[in-house]
Amino acid sequence: MIKYWNHQELTALRRMRERFLAGTAGAQDYWRLPEDLALYDGTFAERIGWKWDAVLRELTARGWQPQTRHVLDWGCGSGVAGRRALAQWPHLESLAVHDRSALAMRFATEKARADFPNVHIVHASSTLPPDALLVLSHVISELPARDLAALLDLARQAREVIWVEAGTHADSRRLIAVRETLRDTFSAVAPCTHQRACGMLTAKNAPHWCHHFAAPPPEIFQNARWMDFGREMGIDLRSLPYSFLVLERPRATPPLPDGLAHMIGEPREGKGHLKVLSCQAEGVAEFILQKRDAPKLYRALRKGDAPPVHRWIFADGKITGSAEFPSSDTES
Repeated sequence: MIKYWNHQELTALRRMRERFLAGTAGAQDYWRLPEDLALYDGTFAERIGWKWDAVLRELTARGWQPQTRHVLDWGCGSGVAGRRALAQWPHLESLAVHDRSALAMRFATEKARADFPNVHIVHASSTLPPDALLVLSHVISELPARDLAALLDLARQAREVIWVEAGTHADSRRLIAVRETLRDTFSAVAPCTHQRACGMLTAKNAPHWCHHFAAPPPEIFQNARWMDFGREMGIDLRSLPYSFLVLERPRATPPLPDGLAHMIGEPREGKGHLKVLSCQAEGVAEFILQKRDAPKLYRALRKGDAPPVHRWIFADGKITGSAEFPSSDTES
C-alpha cells in the first residue's frame, strides 16, 4: 500500500492527537518546530476549519455578520479561526493573534499575511483591541477554572464573540456554562434562537448536549493523502461534531424573530419516523416526525439537507412540517 506520510510526520501527528485526546494539550507549550505547526495546519486544523465553515455558513444564512472591523484570534494555534473569519467577511480590516506560544503566533501571523496581504495583522498581548470580534477555537478543554474565568473577563470587553469547540458532552456543557455566565453582557445569536436560560440545564436533558455536525468537503474522499491520514490516525473523516456559541452586544433589533427552533445533533431514525431533538424558547425537547406527515421534510432531515433553524408546524404534539418544508396536506 502506498504511504503518503513519512515516519517523522506520523510520529508528530500521533503525538499531537494523543495530547488532544488525553486532555493534556494545555499543560505546556507543545509546539516544537515550525514544521509541526505546518503539519497541524494542513490536517487537524483544516478539519477544525471545516467546522468553522459550517458555523459561518449558518451565520450568513441568518443574515448576520460582525459589526466591528477588528478581530482577535485568542489561543490562535496555527490561526485557522482568524483566517476563516477574514475569508468570510472581507470588511474586516485587522487581525490580532494571541497564543502562549511565540512559535504559534509567528506561524499564524505569517500565514495570515500571505493569505490576506491587505489586512493589518499583528501579534497581540492577552488584551482585546477596542470594539473587536473575539474568536476562540478548541481552547475550553485546555483551560483550568482560573484561566477560563480570566478569559471570560476578556470576552466581556468584546463587541462580538464566536466560540467553536469540539462536539463532546464535556466541552458542550462547558460552553453552555459560558453562555449562562455571559448572559448579563451579551445577546445570544447562535445556535440559540432565544435569550432565555439554556434548556439543556434541566434534569431531564442531562444526558444531552448541544452539538452539531459539519460536512467535510466531498473531494477529500477522493484524495489519497486525506484517506491515508484518516487510516493512520484512526479518524472517521465523515464525522465532524462541534459545539459553538455566537454572542453580540444587545441591539435594538433581536437577532432572530420569536418562534424559531434549532435542531441539535442529528435526527434518530425509527420505523417510518424520526426523533428530532430541538431547542426553542420553551426548552429542549424531542419531537416525532412521521414520514407520512411531511415526506419532503423527512427526506431532507434524514439526508442532512435541511437547515438547522426551523419554524416547526405541529399537530397533536408531533412535527408535521416547517416553514421551509410544508406539511403533507400541501405536498404533491
